[in-house]
Amino acid sequence: MIAMSIKKILLLCAFFIFCLDCGAARPKKPARNMENVRKEKKMTEEQIRAASLQLEENKRKTARSLNALNTLNAEVAEHKNAISTLNGQILSLDNEMSLLSDSISELDGKLEAMRKSYASSVKRIKESRTGITSKLAFIFASESFMQAYRRMRYLQEFSAWRKKKSDEIQLVRNDLEDKKLQLGKLQKEKAESLIKLKKEHDALSLKQDETSRLVAQLKSEGSAINEVLKEKEAQARALDRELDRLIAEEQKRQEEERKKAEERRLAEEKRLAEERRLAEEKRLAEEKLAKEKELTSKQKQLADNSKKTEKKAKDVKPDKTKKAEPKKSELIASAAPAASKTKPAVAVSADNAVTLIKISGSFESNKGKLPFPVTGKYKIVRAYGRQQHPDLPHVTTENSGIDIEVSPGSTARAIFNGKVSAIFRQPGFNTIVMIRHGNYLTVYANLGDILVKNGEEVKAGQTIGRVYADPDDGNRSILHFELRKEREKLNPTAWVK
Repeated sequence: MIAMSIKKILLLCAFFIFCLDCGAARPKKPARNMENVRKEKKMTEEQIRAASLQLEENKRKTARSLNALNTLNAEVAEHKNAISTLNGQILSLDNEMSLLSDSISELDGKLEAMRKSYASSVKRIKESRTGITSKLAFIFASESFMQAYRRMRYLQEFSAWRKKKSDEIQLVRNDLEDKKLQLGKLQKEKAESLIKLKKEHDALSLKQDETSRLVAQLKSEGSAINEVLKEKEAQARALDRELDRLIAEEQKRQEEERKKAEERRLAEEKRLAEERRLAEEKRLAEEKLAKEKELTSKQKQLADNSKKTEKKAKDVKPDKTKKAEPKKSELIASAAPAASKTKPAVAVSADNAVTLIKISGSFESNKGKLPFPVTGKYKIVRAYGRQQHPDLPHVTTENSGIDIEVSPGSTARAIFNGKVSAIFRQPGFNTIVMIRHGNYLTVYANLGDILVKNGEEVKAGQTIGRVYADPDDGNRSILHFELRKEREKLNPTAWVK
């Protein structure tokens, strides 16, 4: 038992010594101080900043890929349209060539028949003159003068017939040659169209392969696409809200200006009516004063007469007074209608002016004929309205206008006469210019250099500014163009050509 106890004690001592040795071998953890904490904080911030930059770069890369996909889809559509047009041209050429071939066959048969008929006729005439070597010999071989005359007429008619037949054969031959030349041109044109068609098919195949690779890449990014699309949708909604706010403010300002103009018109009418009333009162007062002076003068003359004449004059005076009073009332009554008649005349002229303002604009009458808002070559890379993405499943896009890709350095232009009503900036759209054309408005977004100012009157075709070239996207230049009737959104492709 003692031996067992000693053995246990020795084992416990050995284990304790082993633990002490292990503890001594392990390096001590350095004590944390403010300097270490600052370093760790700085390192963490740098890691967070690097991660944020990487996320932003991934978003930009995804956005560039989406823009490239839109461009590829537009180019694929262009190639398909070109192929469809070329196929139509080739089909039309085939029809024309078939018709020409039928005409050539018909003319060949007609020419051959004419040649045979002509040769047969000439042969019969020669056989009838067997043994006679010349026209003169044929005539002098006649048995009488009448026979000689008939033979001469016969030779003349035969010569005319022969010339006519030769001309007819030549015309058919010329027509045949023309048809063959036309057929040769059509065949050459068809060959050129077939070469173009092959090039378009090859280009389409390349674009489709490139699109497939890009779609596969975008599908692998999944969440990044959704994040970029959500950001773009948020920017588009913000632009819609800002445009609605600006249009509402402009409508409110126009309504206030209209009310002020109406108030000024009514005040002017009131002032003119007051001036007419005062002028009429002044005229009546002057007439009354003149009458009073006239009466005073007559009274003085009557005072110098005899009492009998004075009495008579006194009897006449009330009559004159009675007569004067009706005249005064008649003048006042006649003045009142005159003032009342002037008011409707002014109101009618004002209404006419408003009507002229409404019907003077012809923006709406030019629907489908307005010029495109950019110069040079262009591609519509995003159409108007809500649409399912052609390549990415479960991805739906909505556009309040159209997105037009142009070459770097291209400019935007006004599509109609109007007035610049707003110039502002919005995230994702750079500088935006809004132009009013009566009740219609056009919006030109993603501009760089601006060549107009707020409130400026612009003409159709006038340059508004340069389309922004994005240096982070290979200088890709895309104009976002919208068309509205006040706040109602319209499809621009139905208005421009």
